[in-house]
Amino acid sequence: MDYKNLIFEVNEKGVGVVRLNRPETLNAFNKEMVSECADLFETVNRDDGVRVIVLTGSKGAFSAGGDINWLLASKEPFQKKEIMDYTNHMILAMEKVKKPIIGCINGVVAGAATAVVLGCDIIYASEDARFAPNFIHIASVPDTGCSWFLPRKIGYHKAVEILLTGKILEAKEAYEMGIYNKIFPRDKLVEETMKFAETLSHGPRYAMQSIKAMLKMSLKNDLSTQLDIEAYYQVLAWSHSDFIEGVNAFFEKRKPNFNK
Repeated sequence: MDYKNLIFEVNEKGVGVVRLNRPETLNAFNKEMVSECADLFETVNRDDGVRVIVLTGSKGAFSAGGDINWLLASKEPFQKKEIMDYTNHMILAMEKVKKPIIGCINGVVAGAATAVVLGCDIIYASEDARFAPNFIHIASVPDTGCSWFLPRKIGYHKAVEILLTGKILEAKEAYEMGIYNKIFPRDKLVEETMKFAETLSHGPRYAMQSIKAMLKMSLKNDLSTQLDIEAYYQVLAWSHSDFIEGVNAFFEKRKPNFNK
């Protein structure tokens, strides 16, 4: 897959690395990048050769958010709404990806990019990765799903405080709030992220995808509904060849091979 604003590579272990690549704008999202991201998410979701996805930025930044020039070029309300249509398509395409998405946050993440980060399943960040949902500083409001993701991640009251003030969180504070799973020195971030991604790539694909789907559904279900969902996915898991391999490996006291 060739993209103008993204770099995409898949290694021999099935880890697909996506790099936002507009370094001259701190990887800000313009129309082309948003469209390419949506296309890539839809494509990797169908590609069995990609088992895990790592999402990061080029040249020392994750993303400065939406490209302000894209907005300023939109004079009419329907043009502004078109921007939202494009970004919403991107975040929904990301949300539908069945495979684990690991955010590798290698620098500043601001505005709409904070929603993209929150849309990842696991988030590793460098010690200088500031988290800035600072829409309020230009009298704007959260978009791209930020108002949906953030309160679910850190709770309503903290989300209100951050979004009303545009507070910029240092990496340690974002980690303590539960936004980042782990933080690392900048020179160790990629190594640690790839090590973890490759560990996941050896896991049972169906079970991991099912767990991700179940946890997402749990956010809107009551217990009774979720118990039915667990039963459904568990019956399917017990009928999968990975389960047979896992059980055999357990009794044979060896490491399971889920990459058959």
